[in-house]
Amino acid sequence: MNERTPRRLIAVSLLVALILQLLELPYALAVLRPLWVPLVLVYWVMTLSQPGGLFSAWLMGLLLDVLLNCVLGQHALGLTAVVFVTLQTRNILALYPVWQQAAVLTPAWLLYAFLMFWIDGASGHSADPWLQWVPVLTTGLCWPLVVATLDGVRHRVQNDPAHL
Repeated sequence: MNERTPRRLIAVSLLVALILQLLELPYALAVLRPLWVPLVLVYWVMTLSQPGGLFSAWLMGLLLDVLLNCVLGQHALGLTAVVFVTLQTRNILALYPVWQQAAVLTPAWLLYAFLMFWIDGASGHSADPWLQWVPVLTTGLCWPLVVATLDGVRHRVQNDPAHL
């Protein structure tokens, strides 16, 4: 990506992902809720050429920990691990079509879900298995939609910065 992508666009997209992650939903919909914050973070790590993804993931994770009243560092660890894996593989992933990227990135989101499950178990918090594992599948299914949406917004903002 070039230097023309405004930081405000990144911040707004992460804020929207955070809001979508925190929305109270009925159980049937909550089970299907994608992992919005990891999804958007992975998009920006795949798109941006500058470093800083690990720090952003850590900050977003700490914010999620505070807002969800979780063990401090739980989401920070999970998001940092997902971003690290993405950073290590993004040059190869860029060669794949979007649907194959979703298949290759699903284990990274599975790592995130496993870390959340493991830390919840170690800290004595019981977690609903459906709420832990099903979102990994919906996250992979939402990847093409998120890529298309954020690519469209990013190109529109780069061509006309007055949009944001």
